[in-house]
Amino acid sequence: MKKVLFALSAFISTFAAQAQQAYVLPSPTAANEPITLYIDVAQTNGGLKSILTAHPEVIEQVYIWTWMPAGPLVGNGEWGDSNEALLLTHVSGLLYSITFTPTEFYGVDGPTFFTRGISCLAKLDNGNDFPDDGFGEAKTEDLHVDIVPKLCDDIFCTFPEIAKQDDFFSITYDNNQETDVNLQNLGSDEVYIYLLAKTGPFNNFPYVPIADVTNTPQLKMKPVAGKPGQFRITFVTNDFFTSVPAGSTISQIRYYIVKPGYTPSLPVFQAYVFQDCE
Repeated sequence: MKKVLFALSAFISTFAAQAQQAYVLPSPTAANEPITLYIDVAQTNGGLKSILTAHPEVIEQVYIWTWMPAGPLVGNGEWGDSNEALLLTHVSGLLYSITFTPTEFYGVDGPTFFTRGISCLAKLDNGNDFPDDGFGEAKTEDLHVDIVPKLCDDIFCTFPEIAKQDDFFSITYDNNQETDVNLQNLGSDEVYIYLLAKTGPFNNFPYVPIADVTNTPQLKMKPVAGKPGQFRITFVTNDFFTSVPAGSTISQIRYYIVKPGYTPSLPVFQAYVFQDCE
């Protein structure tokens, strides 16, 4: 049993470290639905990070180069001239993203995608650019993302299953499974979530008072593409709950669904407990 727990702990630690460099959302992930791959160049060790810091004029010119689970169907291009279809979106800082449907992007089936995961790197259009700077090739090191297959089919699904308060955190709500008749068949603009952070048994910090939830755009859940009736919200818990005093540890969040004009009189709270890991 100790060996099993050690192996599990090692896997979780490895996954968390990799997720800082490259990760996908949503996760757990479906092979036949759009996903977004994020690459945080600031967390990498290759020459690209130094080059982008020294040459901010090329910060919008970062591309993905990927080879697993297979090469992209559109092709990576040449090392000195990347395929324009693989230009990454500059999110902020040195964080980049690209959105695609895995089976269509790589031309593989679901089992192959889940088994192999994603191997990739980020690079400038010309991977040999700025040779005189002494930073090496204009790329990150090789990155790998293990894929967690989408398995949860409950009314509420959370990811990751094991998270800290400074991780990206997603809640997915399936309105098709709603039992409250007043919340059934909600439209795309009607799904709001009441969120409350706890730092102790009696320390509660709602994102906003319940009366203000449906007037707060940040609490409006977004429809999940290709999944009618499903909605999702994603945030970094520490950054999201600005009302929590600095230095406090968020131990859990509680939540339930409301819509404009209706709040359950006796709401059933869902709860998620965060890992207290140093």
